Amino acid sequence: MSVIGDLLRHRTRLSPELEAVVSPTKRWTYREYNRMVNKLAHYLLKMEVKKGDRIAMVCKNSHHFPLIYMAAAKIGAITVPINWRLKTEGIQYILEDCQPKILFYDAQYDQVKPLLGVYPFIRQEILVTLENDVSLLEQLIEPYPDEEPVADVNPEDPLLIIYTSGTTGRSKGVVCTHHNLYFACIANTSTLDWRYRDRFLMVTPLFHISGMVISVCALFRGFTLVVNDQFHPMQTWDLLESEKINIMFSVPGMLNFMYESLKQRFVEAASLRMIICGGAKVPADLIRGLYHFGYNVVQVYGATEFAGAATFWLPEYGIETCESAGKPVLLTGMKIVDPKTGEVLPPGKIGEVACRGPLMFAGYWNMEKETAEVVRDGWYHTGDLGYMDENGLLYVVDRLKDVIITNGENVFPAQVELVINRLEAVAESAVVGVPHPVWGELARAYVVLKEGRSAEAGEVIAHVRRSLPDHHLHEVVFVEELPKNGMGKVMKFLLRQEAVREQQSSQD
Repeated sequence: MSVIGDLLRHRTRLSPELEAVVSPTKRWTYREYNRMVNKLAHYLLKMEVKKGDRIAMVCKNSHHFPLIYMAAAKIGAITVPINWRLKTEGIQYILEDCQPKILFYDAQYDQVKPLLGVYPFIRQEILVTLENDVSLLEQLIEPYPDEEPVADVNPEDPLLIIYTSGTTGRSKGVVCTHHNLYFACIANTSTLDWRYRDRFLMVTPLFHISGMVISVCALFRGFTLVVNDQFHPMQTWDLLESEKINIMFSVPGMLNFMYESLKQRFVEAASLRMIICGGAKVPADLIRGLYHFGYNVVQVYGATEFAGAATFWLPEYGIETCESAGKPVLLTGMKIVDPKTGEVLPPGKIGEVACRGPLMFAGYWNMEKETAEVVRDGWYHTGDLGYMDENGLLYVVDRLKDVIITNGENVFPAQVELVINRLEAVAESAVVGVPHPVWGELARAYVVLKEGRSAEAGEVIAHVRRSLPDHHLHEVVFVEELPKNGMGKVMKFLLRQEAVREQQSSQD
């Protein structure tokens, strides 16, 4: 089995003139890409970056992102891609936790600036681009040799540390090895119809596990990675046409904007074969709507701890099953277990989703206890609740930690939120359990209304109770916004903490 740096070397040997990476300011063939990667690898070696050292980057989607990633991979360094949506405090936590030797950053991210020159463990702080997209990095590495660097890199060596979103508390560094990403490439490219010379558009942030895996899949299958750091629905449709894109990756919110713009203006992206969508459950109406226009949406369910995709839903499974998360990817075992006993549950029974295989991560960075909590007997326990049907399709219901137990009855917040969000006046909602001395917990909804709209708590409760049992919602609190992390995910633990503080204050 090759290490990831070897994949770029082999792809360059096979397809030197094939476009490798395309950004708004650069087009590299595989020969040019590999040449620049080697130059940066030699620069890092000159800076005494050794195997196992961390390379952090706060960088936008550009050709520089995979350049840094591949250069680190070739010399056995560990890439730490940092979410540029984080505030200074969030970036500070990651830097102090993983202690990188090199920090790459783009000029536009002002939240990085207070941290510059602060940490003695950072050997070099490298400004990648100026605000006008002038590449300082390419100027920096141009004098260095472009031959293959010599380094002792093994499949079990760490390749990545990606920090979790921290929706349940402290963020954790997920360690993925060369081995994990190599098999993730096999799983993805063997489960989906990805082809040699395909053109793949990434407008979602490359710092997600999806971006890190797809960057490697490009080498494995031999396709062109087209990256862009701006998203506008119609401009994206235009880009799909102009770059003759075959596959793109999206998230539900982005896909919804594209769908709405498609209704307004006819678009013929004839080359587009599939739109992969993940990060959250894709609404069935959105999948059906795009299918009606002739575009196939592939829904992905997974986790950073499983090197990205654990399942894919494909239209060939039947459009009537599009509420499903699909079937496990190649090389993946999956089961539904009782969260308390670990007993394997039969089809149709809701339990915790567990999976295993060579895609499973190596552990959390410097967190043995937390690793042992989720990896048991060789299985990664996702913390998600779901069930498998008789045909092996997975249906994800909610997060295990979010389940509310009212008088012994389970309430799945995601189901309640889905109903609340159907109200015309509601922009978004989050449902959490509030402690109660008699019933254990009661379901409370925090609701954000659309600008200029109004609603009463009783109206929301009555609306929910027309679709769900009464115990699924007892209280409604209207708020201006929901607390979210840098990934845009609601931090429900903060809402629960606020509810407990309110109760304590009322009792004093």
